[in-house]
Amino acid sequence: MDAREKIRGQTRYVRDMNIPGLWTGMTIRCPHQRAKILAIHPDPAFDWGQVTLVTARDIPNNYVSMLENDMPFLADETANYLGEPVALLAAENRELLEDASRHLAVDYEPLPALSDMRASANSDIHIFRNDNVFKSIEITHGNLEEARLRAARVITVEAGTGYQEHLYLEPQGIIAIPEANRITIYGSMQCPYYIKNALNNLFAGEKHVTVIQSPTGGAFGGKEDFPSLLAGHAALLAAKCGHPVGIFYSREEDVRFTTKRHPSLSTYTAYVDTAGRIMGAELDILLDGGAYCTLSPVVLARSALTALGCYYVPHVSIRARAVATNTVPSGAFRGFGGPQAVFAMEMLVEKIAATLQMEPEKVRRINLIREGQETATGQVLKYSVSSAETLDDVLGRSDYQRKYEDFRTHNAPILTRLEKGVIPPAPRGTFLKGIGLSLSLHGAGFTGTGENKIKGKIRVGIQPDGRIVIYTAATEMGQGEQTALQNILARALEISGDSIYLAEVNTDLVPDSGPTVASRTTMIVGSLLVEAAQDIISQLSDNLEKEYGSPFQYVQGIFQSNGHRYPFNEVANKYSGLYVEKQYHHPPVIRFDDIRWKGDAYPVFSWAAAVAEVEVDPLTFEIRVTRYTTSHDIGKAINYDQAVAQIEGGSLQGIGYALYEKVRLEDGHFDITGFTDYIIPTPTETPEFEVSIVENPYPYGPFGAKGLGELPFVGAAPAVVSALWMIFGREFTRIPVLPEDLAAFFVAER
Repeated sequence: MDAREKIRGQTRYVRDMNIPGLWTGMTIRCPHQRAKILAIHPDPAFDWGQVTLVTARDIPNNYVSMLENDMPFLADETANYLGEPVALLAAENRELLEDASRHLAVDYEPLPALSDMRASANSDIHIFRNDNVFKSIEITHGNLEEARLRAARVITVEAGTGYQEHLYLEPQGIIAIPEANRITIYGSMQCPYYIKNALNNLFAGEKHVTVIQSPTGGAFGGKEDFPSLLAGHAALLAAKCGHPVGIFYSREEDVRFTTKRHPSLSTYTAYVDTAGRIMGAELDILLDGGAYCTLSPVVLARSALTALGCYYVPHVSIRARAVATNTVPSGAFRGFGGPQAVFAMEMLVEKIAATLQMEPEKVRRINLIREGQETATGQVLKYSVSSAETLDDVLGRSDYQRKYEDFRTHNAPILTRLEKGVIPPAPRGTFLKGIGLSLSLHGAGFTGTGENKIKGKIRVGIQPDGRIVIYTAATEMGQGEQTALQNILARALEISGDSIYLAEVNTDLVPDSGPTVASRTTMIVGSLLVEAAQDIISQLSDNLEKEYGSPFQYVQGIFQSNGHRYPFNEVANKYSGLYVEKQYHHPPVIRFDDIRWKGDAYPVFSWAAAVAEVEVDPLTFEIRVTRYTTSHDIGKAINYDQAVAQIEGGSLQGIGYALYEKVRLEDGHFDITGFTDYIIPTPTETPEFEVSIVENPYPYGPFGAKGLGELPFVGAAPAVVSALWMIFGREFTRIPVLPEDLAAFFVAER
């Protein structure tokens, strides 16, 4: 729906808005990784009459309302990461603002800082409570001791994943407009009701808060939790100075000081028999949450609940922890903890195959979880289970078996020359070739009882001109949500989508549909639209029956009775003003115990299999993915072309996670500033994609649809790294894998 305006450059993002009298806001940040704030000194010689200054002392409720409420809008006594906001400035123009910032001094006392997540829980430096543990989860199933006793081999892998930057096209931006008893927020965001809740707490309910989503140029999770902090900053400045205030991050500020993907360290141990069957597994997951909790507990929950990947393991023990460090807080990111956990599991499978000298495909197949089997939480997979179907589909489409053998034969003489130190190791233009396989899954919707707590709502109304309007807080951020929702309602009403519109995402107009996260919008909001359509048809039929005295049937967009035939749009015009509201509840068959971590962790899973073909230059060790074949079970593709595009985009982002997107941290400093030094795949590095969609309908989704948005990311990195295992016959368990990492193998050996 939004393509025409975007292609023509007509879309107006928050920074394009023309707000009369708009002042500019600026953040003053702590230059130390951890420090005590001793004093803030505005220079008395400077004219502060034209500049607004806000510090922690101006904020009665100085916390961003999230899961733990531990993060302040502005640091007060102690700053816990380099770049933490300490003060805010606003002025009429940027030049005056820059001048004012030079006349504001902050006295600090640097404190010892904690950077290593492995040392966090036992550190004398206390960032969060007394143990620095944001969340700890333990899940057990079966009898692990039985698996230990019966195992022929015990195989362990240690896997690590790094930071990842969202690098959305549009940096963070918020405008706050003050009125006597109201604050109106415009901004680039995923979750307007998150911001509304945060600002309601900030102002203690003394101001009416209206949040309006501006067109949003990408998010990937980076605009889920962070905009609550930024909106608070803009609102505080606007409320104090009485002018509209806009805070627009530069690319460098955005990259250096906003949330990242949680780095992880995982130790996975498998107890296997001689056939490669995993009889038991002991999994330990550690996530670095950074200085404040943000969403770490729910990110950790998804890591723990998908730690076994697509495999059936009868006896299992999972221990997962998210800990604090003095670094920029980690937050939501596409996949939401799943990529870290599934990468470790897939590398464990690779090591099982290497240890037992089996083909990786056979180890995966023998351990596949199937319909009727139980997950680690005791959830019985009842429907829409496509672990085997996606695997079979991708193996056939990629010609995996033949290429696996052909590539091994091709690589043998090149590797022999490499190991002997012969330079060049192969004729110019001859590359090492690898093919790797991965399986992945993603639980659709919020974890556990989350959806029942959210109680997401939508409303559908018929306007006087016959237009049908969807009122939902679900946000469009480039993923095609508007198009999907329009398609679902049009299909449910059996009409063209031309007369269906989406209302502005304005918290004064739309009900709280829950956040646009967790691959939930199509499945949850879409199912509510189907229910709303059924109610609308029923109510319009009743109105016709009352008027004409006979019952009407609705068939293919036409109301019919005794020779009368009325198209939907004609009847909608006749009875305009009708509104239907729906609220989501999980089907009663879905039950979960949030305390014991038992039951149905997700209503349903989406499944995927991927095969990555990789070339490695044996001289420079440059790695390139040449072809990527993937099969996804998403229940039902609401818009097929859009679904394929989502899968290609998510897979490419996962390839970047595997091979390019390195973030180094030194003394609290990230070594990246933007597109110039944060390397992502460009068209040159984009492989040839072959995407297949398996439709295995979920009975409680709209027309069978499940979640899609995050799944393509989850399996990409392990498929790519699996290909490197295949080429070199060595363990690769840390991502990203860079050319220098490959070269190090051979330099060390020589």
